[in-house]
Amino acid sequence: QGRRIDGSHLLIATGRRANIEGLNLATAGIDYTPQGIDVDARLRTRNRRVFAIGDVIGGYRFTHAAAYHASVVLKNALFRWPAKVDHRALPHVTYGEPELAQLGLTEAAATARGLACRVLRAAYADNDRAQAERLTEGMAKIIVAPTGHILGAGIVGAHAGELIHPWVLAMQQRLKIGAIATMLAPYPTFGEINKQAAGRFFADWLFRPATRRIVRLLGHLG
Repeated sequence: QGRRIDGSHLLIATGRRANIEGLNLATAGIDYTPQGIDVDARLRTRNRRVFAIGDVIGGYRFTHAAAYHASVVLKNALFRWPAKVDHRALPHVTYGEPELAQLGLTEAAATARGLACRVLRAAYADNDRAQAERLTEGMAKIIVAPTGHILGAGIVGAHAGELIHPWVLAMQQRLKIGAIATMLAPYPTFGEINKQAAGRFFADWLFRPATRRIVRLLGHLG
């Protein structure tokens, strides 16, 4: 069913631009472009005594990205710890109906880079909690290297922004897919969708003829 919404004006948001023109940054030896202030991997400007974070440097304009940048700057500025930003495991979520959460590489991006990968899927419709709450529209799609290293994850459906958390941790800590597949997930929860998707990485191996022969041999041995 459709909905009718009456209004007098329509706002079209086309993006944001850093408001830095009046800061006279060139006098401080700080480089910038219309996209924002230029920084290195430690979030330092060309003036090494000045750092910049968040929306003002362009790129990832997320609140959680700015908070992460702040932690990197604190390590550098206060503790002289040469910390660098690593956006490889930076997630983002579109809070619509349904939610869409994305982390790392998509299947198309991995293919474009020439990376060998496997695509693992798990549907909300196969999850008991989703069935109980009648929220069965959605799926998880995980991109994994043949070695088991996680390249990316995408989830669309109810609570996608929450379900992406284990994949963020796995990529940050460079865990392999087995860490999620062997995770003890309480039942019934939406989180089991992650475990089901990860388990599909090993499904082909379990049902190979060679594996069946090994199982039969072990059975004969008692």
